[in-house]
Amino acid sequence: MTQFQPAGQVAPALKYDLLTAMMTLGQHDAGPDGRLAQRLALLVTARYSWRTGAFAVGLREIARLWGVTERTAKREMALLRARGWIAVRRPAARGRVAEYRIDLARVLEASRPHWAAVGPDFVARMAAGPQETPANNVVPLRPAAAGQGAPGDDGSLWSAASRRIHAADPALHAAWFAGLVEIGREGARLDLAAASAFAASYIRTHFAGRLLAEVSAFDPAITEVRVHADG
Repeated sequence: MTQFQPAGQVAPALKYDLLTAMMTLGQHDAGPDGRLAQRLALLVTARYSWRTGAFAVGLREIARLWGVTERTAKREMALLRARGWIAVRRPAARGRVAEYRIDLARVLEASRPHWAAVGPDFVARMAAGPQETPANNVVPLRPAAAGQGAPGDDGSLWSAASRRIHAADPALHAAWFAGLVEIGREGARLDLAAASAFAASYIRTHFAGRLLAEVSAFDPAITEVRVHADG
């Protein structure tokens, strides 16, 4: 589960961006995702610890915050878990309420279709995605490299797909796809390598469908794209 724990000078702006993404989803999605996003945003605002990446709150308090019955609160929390937006970090026990972690990466991915409603600057910041950092486990969002040009065409299937992704979304391409390289093909499977295990895992989790769609647009025979960690 990918955790965002904003710290340092950019922390205040980053926290506002994350909350903005959740509230934008809440305002623009008339279905259950919009309702859940607004309720989760309230829990984040009221009880989330950015330092630990978790919140501890009892069902009765959740119901009071949301203005619903405990039965409804229990059902809504189950829906949040089913979507992978939250997970139990420590179950409730006698005299102790449950503690939850939030997978902000999944929440952000759900909000992506509505980022444009905030503005192009917001889209550019959020499309850059989380960047792995070493020792302190802080994972900031970073802007894509300014002025990065379209990838070259070396005649490979991936270079064609990569150029197509760049043309559609340069910021997203710079953040996640620019570092991918084609390492081989076996039958209907294309193998790509990412710069790190983190990048490979994140791309597999969040962009597997996008990769396959882009690659198969050039070669319909491809039915699987695997992303490996380089080395």
